Amino acid sequence: MSPPVLWHIHELFFGFAPAAVGGYLLTAMPNWIGKDPEQGRALKFLLGTWIAARLGMAMFDNVPLPILLPLNVAYLLLLTGLMSRRLLAAKAYAKLGFVVGLLALAGFQSRFFLLAKSGDVAGCIALTRTLLLGFAVLLTFVGARMIPAFTQSWHHVIAWKGPAVQLRPHTRQCALLALVVGLVATSLNQTWLTSAALLVASFCTLFAALGWRSISTRRNPLLAGLHVAYLWLPLGLAALALTGLFPALYPAGAAKHTLTIGAISGLILTVAGRAGCHTPSGQLKAPKTLIFAMICLWFATALRLIAPVTPNEAVWLNGAALLWSVAWIAFLITLRPSLIGPPVRPLLSGKKAPKSSGPPGPDETKSCKAPNPQSRDKTAAARPAHAD
Repeated sequence: MSPPVLWHIHELFFGFAPAAVGGYLLTAMPNWIGKDPEQGRALKFLLGTWIAARLGMAMFDNVPLPILLPLNVAYLLLLTGLMSRRLLAAKAYAKLGFVVGLLALAGFQSRFFLLAKSGDVAGCIALTRTLLLGFAVLLTFVGARMIPAFTQSWHHVIAWKGPAVQLRPHTRQCALLALVVGLVATSLNQTWLTSAALLVASFCTLFAALGWRSISTRRNPLLAGLHVAYLWLPLGLAALALTGLFPALYPAGAAKHTLTIGAISGLILTVAGRAGCHTPSGQLKAPKTLIFAMICLWFATALRLIAPVTPNEAVWLNGAALLWSVAWIAFLITLRPSLIGPPVRPLLSGKKAPKSSGPPGPDETKSCKAPNPQSRDKTAAARPAHAD
């Protein structure tokens, strides 16, 4: 794909991120519908379409659009069909918003291909600005519910005596509303409105996160990694807003990496890494390889953001790329037991953490071990958020 930046953008937004979104949805869905996880031929075919798309993208300039486009959207459409069938069968209509999001992503991908094949680089980049805010909406919607719930659950397990986690749902809703306004304004090329909306979203996102007692998680690297990764979200939104208002202040293209490397990649790594953190006791504990991966990814983000203001930008960019690669190699090492042995499904979704700060009930202090296949149907819908 020429220029190479288009391949870089495409593989992040339509290759890497959708794979993580699919993993999250297929892992969380059993808890939404009270059924077994998807398995067998459907998963193999889903994986096959994703791999085929990656191979096709490697030959973008030599493959006709009528072949390449269906090859790439097949993964998203298959995932959409799989989700729709199971959610509708379980009457889990509240979760159909994720299906709409998958269809929208497939539409964006189709538009991206048409622009790329026509040589409209500027159009592709403009499209990804809207798409980036779409992912910010997803991170806010999922992360602002999941992270405080995990933290609250862990506080109950360790009998935390400090201040309780503040959920601040109204602040989260304001952040989501501001992001939607920013997304619409971006699609209409209204720079000032976009920047104003992103500043509001940044403030609301940060204010909500300040109530999550992040400092208390320093004894739990797995949970702390989620908090640190999520912090890149308000910072990234503020960076996009300021570079939109003051383009000469800092390169807007570099500012996006606060969200892409810091927030999106960071949360993907820390959430997906939970699959490799199970211990014989049933509790989750981050192994050294995952802690190392989280640190490498954090420094990769920092180096990428520093690079534009240094005299030797290429050196810093290479350093960031190296740390990025090392981080994901360490991540794969963390997942090795799950990749070569019986998979242990991490709990990524469940009942909301209790709002009261009273003593935990028996279910809240219980470690979530891998469920017995025969009993999973009975227990999947009743499990609380996982205590890290």
